[in-house]
Amino acid sequence: MLAVRLAPGVRVRGPIAYVPARDHFFALDPAHQAVLRRVGDGYGRVEGGADEIRTLAELGICDTEPATPRRAFFGRSVVGRLDALPLVDAPLVVNCFATAFCPLRCGYCHADDLMAGYRDHEDARWLDRVLRVAGATPAMVGVVTGGEPLARIERTERLVERLAATGKAIVLDTSGVGDFSRIVPLLQRHRVHVRVSLDSADPAVNDALRPGNRRFVPPGTSSSVYAQDAIKRAVRAGIPCSVQTVITARNLATDGLIALRDLLVGLGVTTWVLHVVVPVGKAADPRRADLLAPANVHDLLDDLVRRTAAEGIAIDIRVTSTHRSPNSTLLISAKGELAIEDVAVGGKKTFTLPRIGVRGAVLKHFRAHVDLAGHASRYLNGSLEVFDETTGATLPRG
Repeated sequence: MLAVRLAPGVRVRGPIAYVPARDHFFALDPAHQAVLRRVGDGYGRVEGGADEIRTLAELGICDTEPATPRRAFFGRSVVGRLDALPLVDAPLVVNCFATAFCPLRCGYCHADDLMAGYRDHEDARWLDRVLRVAGATPAMVGVVTGGEPLARIERTERLVERLAATGKAIVLDTSGVGDFSRIVPLLQRHRVHVRVSLDSADPAVNDALRPGNRRFVPPGTSSSVYAQDAIKRAVRAGIPCSVQTVITARNLATDGLIALRDLLVGLGVTTWVLHVVVPVGKAADPRRADLLAPANVHDLLDDLVRRTAAEGIAIDIRVTSTHRSPNSTLLISAKGELAIEDVAVGGKKTFTLPRIGVRGAVLKHFRAHVDLAGHASRYLNGSLEVFDETTGATLPRG
């Protein structure tokens, strides 16, 4: 009989488990839930449920002695058998702006409306509001984003500390443009997962999609070089690191995506997230319609996933459903407002929150204005496909 424990840092809320090392949510069927409820933080024997324990360990939800190999799961989020994705009435994730400053001017930026009108007036009082709202929001995961968190490291450091103090798992969203080395000790201390943005293995393609903002960086700044440097530094430091790629009409070619996949594997990345571009923010501008992916985008991405699985390549691939459920995220602006996507206007609805009763106000707006089914689907990849142990390549243990 295996000794088993809950893997360090894993968060569980009802039927949903979050694995920080993979930055991934899993929905558990009743059999796996029942086994997980009997698992503690320290190693112990659990009667029965050997098959369930093995699957939970392969996903990184549990640890076993002797160790069970981790497996790539190719974006599948259901563990066992479910007839529907779980319902949620509290946020799984809250995205928190550390700053509205950004050293890049990505052509598809979904958050441009929460940066352009904010960055020239940003001050310390705003950060106090962000910290208050972020701390009060009952999310399993707090994402430190922007703007670029490395552009205002002091603000980022305070936000990470606040999220950690309220028990959330933490993800740092970054382009890598900035002094990544400075923040490494903080990321290690709080087991922060770093999610780096990289859209192509070809620097010319990546830098055309993610060009430098000349207000903040000198000419010749390459977002590709900075992103790959941040990935290398995170991997060397033992910090869990994934890469996210926004899929547009300009980087959808299968050969280019395979080249990027192979680059990431070579860099030591074991989680790759693909987001289909959403017509919100800059991408909502009719003049940028040529960025929008074609109707068959998911067929092409599914083929990429199937090929990767068939070849036994050791990388998780998640294809999110952001374009299907565009008003599914919860954000906190750099001013401390609650912000929710509004596709009808191609931007965001913002809500100023009271100083007292912030948690209740957040939940009220979340339940009234966010697509709750879409929120669950977004983070569970909108699929009832189960984890299939026969297709999972063994991942290196980090």
